[in-house]
Amino acid sequence: MKKVLLLLTGTVALSLASCAPRYNPNAQKPDSELSCLEIKDEIARAQKAREEAGKNRGLSGQNIAWAIFFIPGVLANEYTNDQVQKAADERTAKLNQVYAAKGCTQ
Repeated sequence: MKKVLLLLTGTVALSLASCAPRYNPNAQKPDSELSCLEIKDEIARAQKAREEAGKNRGLSGQNIAWAIFFIPGVLANEYTNDQVQKAADERTAKLNQVYAAKGCTQ
């Protein structure tokens, strides 16, 4: 019985961990080579990742599930979402600088 409970808990924990938002701030090519349209797309991608991470913070479904199955998971989830939001903010700021430097129009 303990093995089944342990296996079930492990499976649920892995499933929940895969739900955390992921954001890789690196584009496929250097920022200086991005066109104005590609920069806008990258900004939108960063903002979408930030928004998704924001939805998973606080009293979210993910945190409730973590609280039920594995209390430290709540802290890990909050930390991960915080890191995603910071990375997205930094990426957006950098892309806005490149956008302005290239003379792209809004």
